[in-house]
Amino acid sequence: METEDKAGTELLPLNTIRVETALSRYPVHRLARKGNIKIEVSEHNARKETALQWKVSYNSEYGQPGPLAYKIDTLIINRRIEETSRPIPRMIRLGSLHEICRELEISEGKNIVSIKNALHQNASAYITAKILYRLADGTERTLEAGFTRYSVVLTGEKLPDGRKADGVYIILNDTFIQVINGAITRPLDYDYLKSLPPAPQRFYELISYQMYAALKYDRPRARLVYSEFCAHAPQTRHTNWEHVRSQMSKVHRLHLQSGYIGKVDSQQTTDSDGQPDWIMLYQPGPKARAEYRAFTKRGLPTVVEIDMSEPCLPLADPHTELERELIERGVTSAAAVELSRNHPEEKIRAQIERLDWLKEKKPEKIDDPAAYLVGAIKSDYAAPKGFISKAERQRRAEAKQARERQAGEERRRQQQQAARERAEEEAVAAYLKALTPDALARLEAEAIAQASEDTRKNLNDPSMKSFRKSLTSMLVKEHITRLMAEGTLPALEH
Repeated sequence: METEDKAGTELLPLNTIRVETALSRYPVHRLARKGNIKIEVSEHNARKETALQWKVSYNSEYGQPGPLAYKIDTLIINRRIEETSRPIPRMIRLGSLHEICRELEISEGKNIVSIKNALHQNASAYITAKILYRLADGTERTLEAGFTRYSVVLTGEKLPDGRKADGVYIILNDTFIQVINGAITRPLDYDYLKSLPPAPQRFYELISYQMYAALKYDRPRARLVYSEFCAHAPQTRHTNWEHVRSQMSKVHRLHLQSGYIGKVDSQQTTDSDGQPDWIMLYQPGPKARAEYRAFTKRGLPTVVEIDMSEPCLPLADPHTELERELIERGVTSAAAVELSRNHPEEKIRAQIERLDWLKEKKPEKIDDPAAYLVGAIKSDYAAPKGFISKAERQRRAEAKQARERQAGEERRRQQQQAARERAEEEAVAAYLKALTPDALARLEAEAIAQASEDTRKNLNDPSMKSFRKSLTSMLVKEHITRLMAEGTLPALEH
């Protein structure tokens, strides 16, 4: 249906594709163009038993399924599965290699070979899984198996029914078809999916679960843990916030521009192994709201009205910065408020700094960081042995820098003084070399006349006869240097 184009609205074509939720949440493909990445997801229960396992092994002849294989799976094969009737048939025609290229909007020629290789990468990806998934009727089912998802039959080859293939076909394998025939499906905007590069596309597939839940239950934000995104995308996981921020900003950019996300917030936390982690919080944008309205209407309209004037207001945070720092270290919200109300900020920050130092230097000393921090603030624990506060480290660093600057300045002064002295010596030597014998004799007489009485006595002492020449030369050089400094040095005679 079509809606009236009102002021402050944008019409968004919505081309819906329904994708099963059982297997698509787990990774199969490397999204980076080059290299290999370990594709494995595992979770353990409180008894340290494996509760979930997902691992993908690839065929060394064809390589790890990469970005092109991912696009074929999500944009071509999922589309064909969506277009079939239920139950899903075992044999599905994808189209010719030329048709696949055109649908992916890539040039033909060499890409035909790449398409074939990507199909073989997908078909030969071997999955080892132990997962729990939900059926369309709401019941849960466990899958514990090793399998490939489908086989590929290229144009001209023989199909299982004896016919000659008039295009590329996939033959769904037993385990795969059993799962996708019964699993719940979720709708996605196919045109939007197709417009995205691999990493933002994968993010859209994963965040859609939480985004729909946030909108359905009227929650202000959808939630996605950074480490889970890296495991399910898959992407390289970083532990430094600046690297995380840079990595995720590239993933978020197109979704912020399209209006699928209205605002992004993050909260620092740690995973079960104590490694730095972040909870990513996403305010649904106008596009996400429009998708939800369209997907919940009967008949799934082909055009949806997006109210672009819908405000994406900042979400109010009731906590102060100090309270947020306590919460980020595991302290409950109520305890953080109580501590900040009853204890000086300087005292709380000192204990936070000491806890962070202990976690880095002596993690074995801290079983429960949050409990330790609460006790440290209330009981005013002394600084641990070897701890140096940030302020003291900064003071020492500044003192060291000052000493280094002073030493550097002294070295430069000495170097400059030595350079000046060398220049003076060279100038005096050049002047002496250019003097006539008469001029030199006059300067020698002047130098001796201005020398001290003791120096003159030494010159006239018979025992100093062998040193008279060198002493006279030194007096002349000193006299010339003095005259140069005064600017009264006689001009050279020509």
